[in-house]
Amino acid sequence: MSAKLENTLNQLKVLILCGLAVLITQAVNLHGELEIGKATLGMIIIVLVSVVAVKIKEALPLQIPAFAWASLISLILTTPWSPVQGVVLDLTKQISAGQIGTVILALAGISIGCKLNDIKKLSWKIILTALIVFIGTFFGSALVAEAILKVQGII
Repeated sequence: MSAKLENTLNQLKVLILCGLAVLITQAVNLHGELEIGKATLGMIIIVLVSVVAVKIKEALPLQIPAFAWASLISLILTTPWSPVQGVVLDLTKQISAGQIGTVILALAGISIGCKLNDIKKLSWKIILTALIVFIGTFFGSALVAEAILKVQGII
């Protein structure tokens, strides 16, 4: 088996496992009210878009992350002029973005946990970076929220 094909199969395995984890967390979150058939088809669409995005990233010499390609593909599939828009939206609306985020954060935590010795070498610098990021995110979000509330005339 060629290295490229093996790499693609490994990527697909990881995405399928992540998709299964998202479906399980979604089913638990909705207390059994999830339409399993539609949700599974929706997750297959998300996995396929992800695989195509990763392959585009690998094929092009541009320094554009795979999530940007996935966003572009998703945008094209769901625009009003797309012939598959209705089907894609109907199937993927079964999947909560929050559940996808939960799985991604869990995997990120596991990944970081495997590299604790490397993180220890960063010492106080990582704490300073984290504080700056947290503060910047908090105040950035507050400024955006305030601007939107002012535009709406609420404040």
